[in-house]
Amino acid sequence: MKQHQTTDTDQALITGLAFVSAFVDDFDKAYDFYTNLLGLEKKYNMGDQACFFGIGDEHGLYLQGGHEVRQTDVSTVRSTFTLTVASTSEFFAKLKDAGVTIIDTAPVKVGEGHYWFQFYDPAGNVLEAFGAE
Repeated sequence: MKQHQTTDTDQALITGLAFVSAFVDDFDKAYDFYTNLLGLEKKYNMGDQACFFGIGDEHGLYLQGGHEVRQTDVSTVRSTFTLTVASTSEFFAKLKDAGVTIIDTAPVKVGEGHYWFQFYDPAGNVLEAFGAE
C-alpha cells in the first residue's frame, strides 16, 4: 500500500464529525422514540421516511426508515453513536421506565465523574449515553 504524505495544505484530512445516521425499519415508531422519549427536535423533513434532528448548535442525527432489520447484539461488529446527557442515572431510569431495552444493568463509571451505558432503539440499533452520574 502506498503511504500518503501529509502536507500543511493537505485537503484529505478529517476535520470533524458532521452528523450521525440511524437507519430503521419502522420510521414512525423510531420517530416517536427519538422525539418523544429522547427529546430530539426535528429540524427538517427529508421525505416521507426521513428527517434530520438538531443536536446542540453544531451536530445532528439523520433518521431514515424503510430498512430491513439486521440481527445484532453487544458482541457483533457495528457502529454506534453516543449521546451526551446531563445525568446518566436519570436518563437510565427514564429509559427503563419507558420499557427500553438497556444493555447494562446500571451506568458504568468510566472516569472521574463520567458514566456511560448502552441501550437499543426500536430498530435494534445500539446507542450509548455518556455524562455525569
